[in-house]
Amino acid sequence: MNQNTADTKKLILIDGHALVHRAFHALPPTMSSPRGIPTNAVYGFTSVLLKMLKDLKPDYIVATFDLAGPTFRHDEFADYKATRSKAPDELHAQVPLVKEMLTAFGIPIFEKEGYEADDVIGSLARLAKAKPNIQVIIMTGDMDTLQLVQDDKVVVLTLRKGVSDTIIYDEDKVRARFGLTPEQMKDYKGLKGDPSDNIPGVPGIGDKTASTLLKEFGTLEKLYAALEANKVRSISEKLREKLLANKDMAFFSKRLATIVCDLDIPFSLKEADWKNRGNQTTIEKLMRDLGIYSLAKRLPEAFGIENSTTAPSLFEPSAIEVKELKYIKDMPKADRWAVAEVDNKLVVSNSEDAVYQLNKDSLADLSGTIIGHGLKPLLKNSESNQLLFDTEIGAYLLQPDQRDYDLYKIYYALTSKAANEKPIYRPVYIWKLAQILEDRIKKLKLDKVFYEIEMPLIRVLARMEMRGILINTSSLGKLLKTTNAALKKLETKIYRLAGSEFNINSPAQLSEIIFNKLGLKGRIRHTGGGALSTAAAELEKLRDLHPIIGLVLEYRELQKLKTTYIEPFPSLVGPDNRLHTTYNQAGAATGRLSSQDPNLQNIPTRTELGQEFRKAFIAEKGFSLVAFDYSQLELRLVAHLAQDATMIETFKRGQDIHTRTAAEIYAVPPEKVTKEMRRQAKVLNFGIIYGMGPLGFSRASGVNRDQAKKFIDAYFTEFKGVAAYMEQMKKFAARTGYVETLFGRKRPLPDIHSGIPQLKAQAERIAINHPAQGTEADLIKLAMIAIDEHLRKEGLDQDVRMLLQVHDELVFEIKAPLIKKISPKIKELMEQVHKFDVPITVDVKFGPNWSDMERLDV
Repeated sequence: MNQNTADTKKLILIDGHALVHRAFHALPPTMSSPRGIPTNAVYGFTSVLLKMLKDLKPDYIVATFDLAGPTFRHDEFADYKATRSKAPDELHAQVPLVKEMLTAFGIPIFEKEGYEADDVIGSLARLAKAKPNIQVIIMTGDMDTLQLVQDDKVVVLTLRKGVSDTIIYDEDKVRARFGLTPEQMKDYKGLKGDPSDNIPGVPGIGDKTASTLLKEFGTLEKLYAALEANKVRSISEKLREKLLANKDMAFFSKRLATIVCDLDIPFSLKEADWKNRGNQTTIEKLMRDLGIYSLAKRLPEAFGIENSTTAPSLFEPSAIEVKELKYIKDMPKADRWAVAEVDNKLVVSNSEDAVYQLNKDSLADLSGTIIGHGLKPLLKNSESNQLLFDTEIGAYLLQPDQRDYDLYKIYYALTSKAANEKPIYRPVYIWKLAQILEDRIKKLKLDKVFYEIEMPLIRVLARMEMRGILINTSSLGKLLKTTNAALKKLETKIYRLAGSEFNINSPAQLSEIIFNKLGLKGRIRHTGGGALSTAAAELEKLRDLHPIIGLVLEYRELQKLKTTYIEPFPSLVGPDNRLHTTYNQAGAATGRLSSQDPNLQNIPTRTELGQEFRKAFIAEKGFSLVAFDYSQLELRLVAHLAQDATMIETFKRGQDIHTRTAAEIYAVPPEKVTKEMRRQAKVLNFGIIYGMGPLGFSRASGVNRDQAKKFIDAYFTEFKGVAAYMEQMKKFAARTGYVETLFGRKRPLPDIHSGIPQLKAQAERIAINHPAQGTEADLIKLAMIAIDEHLRKEGLDQDVRMLLQVHDELVFEIKAPLIKKISPKIKELMEQVHKFDVPITVDVKFGPNWSDMERLDV
């Protein structure tokens, strides 16, 4: 785009519907407002708008939209756009919200009955071109308006990928891409048609032929004049006959593709002067209501305000007094303190207008409740016993599906005010946020989960992270060599089967080998870029078709073990030769703990190398590792929650639930159940509570779809309580908009009424499995708290150390003479921490490392 003069004013013409569609399909459909309204299109559209305002600094903006109902093109051609599938309700629902956002920005909206937004844009562009020193920039999500490009006077800004990668088309860019002038684009569509709009064009004419013809003849009119005068020698007779036979269709298609530019529209630049009409306060409120508050910080630069702190409607004043104190006795009296660590000092506050700087080790001396945002790091070197209130975890309990619990984002979402992010002021915003969260936690009856589970757990996890687990680093070096050798062998086998060498880690190259060179076929989904997916779940569908698939999957698992664990492990081990992982209480919507640096939850256990890797986790001299693992906990909880008489009876009798299920679905006595029967029953037992249908069970178990359906029908006949429970949970979720665990942990389900079948089905699956999964997570947390309390009360916490929590397993480092004495108590605490209608059982194993363990009867 050429450089404009200083006097040139920019007018942006927004193709509203095109951008809304692009944004909707570019962003995850799970984005929603606090009230459950889909917001992915609004977010994407607003993000593009803000980027445009910042980058282009327009003087005037106008938006256009299509109106519901047919246009003149539909009247002339009944099949116009007939091949387009109906836009989902979630998209339609967001168009009024986008219009509301545009109005808040002071951007007028133009629509014309019987015409499309492109026609309104074309007419507005014509009117604007007549005005001196105006450059028109058409902002759209498709290429239809390229025909309007004219020198530097009219250009098109469109999305290349996602909602952040944009490109501006002037005449040179149009020629570079299509080899044609903008004016020729309607002739181009007259020849090749436009499948997206169902414009027919000339049958058999594609991009290359259409472009070649127009480069030679210029326009459709000149091409047909030459054809009818028999003056064309450069094309075949067959093509000539095809063109002549479809002349009317070619010109009709050109007419359909031509944008109308002479509509009577009451347009004035004064009305498009958005800066004098937009209202930041209104925009901020709308963003907060829609839950897209993360975009609010981009408003000042969009409105041309260089120093963002001068935007009074968005940022709170920074009139917060900072006081530095030498002694804790000089602090005012208070029963609650908000705290944060800043530059290795403790900064605290008990009001909205002052903070106090203290020595870092003063935390234990503060009286009353300690409030913080992510308190665990502060507690690692403190034996303080104050009550805790963590605003990060409070926000997580309210919205467990969010990915980011940044203090300032949460604060803005709940107050519609963006905080001054100067680090020393953090305690003030934590203080104010805690008051809001406390009230909401109480109203939503999350008190038990917050105060009795999550808050006491913080100190337990802090102690576990501080202790760490001893690592045999020398064994990791040997393991790396073994893994590299195994990978080399697999590479050789894969290359031999593929017939050539290629990058096994490249999805594109792997796809080329599997689907093109080897010709493997199946019901494989496509990636976002349109290629066939090589994700593990998709490759599993092809496992039986070619031996290369199993080898590739094995190679990937080894490669993951190597790059995720074995290689980085030495750098994660501390000077004490112990690994200090970090547990995240706000990492999973189910309530389960996650861990990082490294992620212990995903360490392979079934492969030989996975077990070899676990051998690197060892006990200190004089100690042994002791693992306490809940047995079939999730299924036992399902039995309790569903009140399924058959399952409850099975567990009470101490029978194996998978054998019992196999006996029922195969109609054989338990003693006749084979290993394969039990395996399939196990898949079914767990699959049912995850919403697995006949197709999923068929793929996972290896039986055909008819057998899968019979097995599932037999399962629900035998376990009637589970079938009733599943329906009950779906109805409960539809009525309330959430489901909850036995202890009250809630999971909002905004998609439970979605018009998109896949989203609704996913919400129903969550409604079924969250109560069991979440209760499972709550239970092991309660057990950890009870065990930690017991060990500290008995003065055993130095000799009996809780080290790891992985899924349903707790790993301890226990002094050898104490193992048989303390293990029964830990087992008892885990099994009796809550009373259920089925027995909860724990298996105990011990050994010198995490792999070589033997059963301990207690």
